[in-house]
This record gives sequence, structure tokens and C-alpha cells, in this order.
Amino acid sequence: MIELSNSEKVARYLKQRIHISDVEEFWVLALNPQCVLIEARMLFRGTVDQCFIHPRDVFRFGILQNASFLVVGHNHPSGNCKPSAADISMTKRLMTLGRLVQIPVLDHVIVDSKTDGFFSFNGQRRSLDS
Repeated sequence: MIELSNSEKVARYLKQRIHISDVEEFWVLALNPQCVLIEARMLFRGTVDQCFIHPRDVFRFGILQNASFLVVGHNHPSGNCKPSAADISMTKRLMTLGRLVQIPVLDHVIVDSKTDGFFSFNGQRRSLDS
């Protein structure tokens, strides 16, 4: 049983899965009402600096897993976990759609492939060592 109730736990979980990938990987984590992981899956794999993401596939995964909540996350192979304009736009879109389909997206976490840094759209930007 893996409980992912905060951004730091999500960042640690993603770092274990993504490791040191040299391309962007976009993961979706399906959670139950207690924020326990039901299923995690890499849905999209991109290039060194971008990854095409389609909301339809994100929510299809959540519906098939019978998720109460979703958390999304991806890596930045560049070593900089600052969100891009595309990251911000996609996060807003996913959070809006999550409210509409009643599977809220609780967070979008970006992990740095070169350090232990991470960025959370819930307002956290720090290192896993802190």
C-alpha cells in the first residue's frame, strides 16, 4: 500500500520510476479516496524537451482505474524543474477537466532528472533532501 498524500511523497515515487531518463516521461497516478495508489502508468514519452499529452488519455486511465483522484507528473531531463509555459497551460487544462469529470487532479509534480529537486503546482519547490 503506497500512500501519496503530499507532493514530496509523489516526487519520491516518481524519482524511483523515472530514474535518469534522458527524455520526458509523463506519468499518471490513480488514487483512491484515502490517496492510496491504485495504479501508476507512464502514458506519454517525449523528447529531451517536450512531451505531447492528451487529456483524453489521462482521464481514460483514471476512469478505467476507478480513481477518486489523479496526480500527474513528469521529469525535466535538462536538470531544471521550473515549469514551462506548456506545463502551466496543460496543468490548468487537466485541473479544469478533472473538476468536470469529477476526478480531481490534485497536483502536477515535475522532478529534476539530475538532482533531487522538484516542483509542485501546489506551491512546493524544493529538494527531496530538505
